Amino acid sequence: MNYLIYLAHGPAAIKHEALYSLLTYFEVAPAPPATVLVYTDTPDVFRQVLGERADVLYPAVTAEQWRAWRGAADMVYLLKIGVLEHAAAHYHGNLLFTDTDTLWQRDPSPIFVQIAEGARFMHLDEGVMRTGNLLSRKVYRRLQGREFAVGAGRVRIGPDTRLYNSGIIGFRSEDAVLLGDITPLADQLYATYHKHMMEQLATGLRLGLDSPLREAAPYVLHYWNLKAIRPALTRVFEQYAGQDLPTLRHHLDALDIAGQHTAELAYRELPGWHRTLLKLLGRQWRIAGGAE
Repeated sequence: MNYLIYLAHGPAAIKHEALYSLLTYFEVAPAPPATVLVYTDTPDVFRQVLGERADVLYPAVTAEQWRAWRGAADMVYLLKIGVLEHAAAHYHGNLLFTDTDTLWQRDPSPIFVQIAEGARFMHLDEGVMRTGNLLSRKVYRRLQGREFAVGAGRVRIGPDTRLYNSGIIGFRSEDAVLLGDITPLADQLYATYHKHMMEQLATGLRLGLDSPLREAAPYVLHYWNLKAIRPALTRVFEQYAGQDLPTLRHHLDALDIAGQHTAELAYRELPGWHRTLLKLLGRQWRIAGGAE
């Protein structure tokens, strides 16, 4: 069995991201290769848009369980690990977790085939940390040469250590035992240098420790850098609530999330002095087309 997993708990904007992602998924996979598991505290929000579908399930999770998954430190990455552990325990097969801020561009059936063969996936190989973006280089300078416990072994941050984006995580349910090593590793990394990327660094280090990681990026766009689009998404869902799905999709697609994702990344990569100059001139990057 193949399972596509969403975690859509909390703010309405997260659920709207998940709904848009699901609509793109159903378009590229008209004969869905997977059962969709939506972990949410408000399944009716999804049913109002999607209707009742036999291929979309909403696992029952109590309020106490949601709180327990966040842990004493109340960390979001712990919630993701909790959902993955629950899914692996209750839905045996090939698991593909996706963040809500994603748009499916190709049928992911080949990913599930590779997972069944033992491959593990994350969203994107962001490259060697020591030569990566500004944050990767900063984290590398702080962690280089250090060793961290991973289960019964150890992992060392070295010149070839790569960073993988954790917007997608794919593995077989029998590999879920590895998840138990990710949280302790992330805690060690956070304790050494408190940066938000430590969850994805820990995930990539553990899943890739004994198996090469593959990229899901050719199949799905992950617009992690575009939090500013959320109010516009919410307005579309609220304004066109109750209308047919083609009308809703038309207005969602008009936001041009893919194009705005690319434009924001290009702005982000400009030298600091260039971004400062643009801000002084009032020409810094903004959400385009009245989507703010």
